[in-house]
Amino acid sequence: MELLPQSREALDEYVTASVDDVEGLLRVIEGWAVRSVPDCVALSVTLLDEDLTFTLVDQGATRPREGLDDRTTGHDAEPEQAYALDESGWADMAREAAFDGIASTVSLPVVEHGRAVLTIDLYASTAHAFRDRIDGLVEALGAWQAGAVTNADLSFDTLRRAELAPLRLREQRLVDVAIGLVAARMAVTTEDAATLLDRAAEEAGVTEGEAACVARVLLG
Repeated sequence: MELLPQSREALDEYVTASVDDVEGLLRVIEGWAVRSVPDCVALSVTLLDEDLTFTLVDQGATRPREGLDDRTTGHDAEPEQAYALDESGWADMAREAAFDGIASTVSLPVVEHGRAVLTIDLYASTAHAFRDRIDGLVEALGAWQAGAVTNADLSFDTLRRAELAPLRLREQRLVDVAIGLVAARMAVTTEDAATLLDRAAEEAGVTEGEAACVARVLLG
């Protein structure tokens, strides 16, 4: 699998004390995943505290499904037929909207000291790739068994989040600078400054990044 270009860009800028080597972590997970599930074609790791996602993907095996808007996905079915769908039926409907090349997924949270710190999402090219293999993956990856969820991301949404990671990092740097300016100007702690900035953004109906831009202009 290849590291998504946006993930490479984000990793070049990302520094954290909690995970020293994110790419190394991705490669370790890849090794376990591919050995356990040979049909695995992509994986994502989301660091929950930072809300950042990094992705490895087999570009030749996966791609967005074309013409999805023109496809019949079951929404035109008779109401009584729709309500009669069992779990297998809903899974089939989800696969209609899936990425080409992705037929099954599993999401595995990793918990430390009683709270989830990251999520591992694995993607496979066959519908039953994870059958009878989740227990082994949980043990190998140190994940939380009860939190494992299958086929929740057949649309490969973590790819979109990974593509946005560099932008999120740039926005976070902007917010950090604004927090420092607010703290210095108002003689408060950075924690209080962060609360003030968040409150100002909420009251103005803008994002925290947009509020940070205004703060930099006014206080910089």
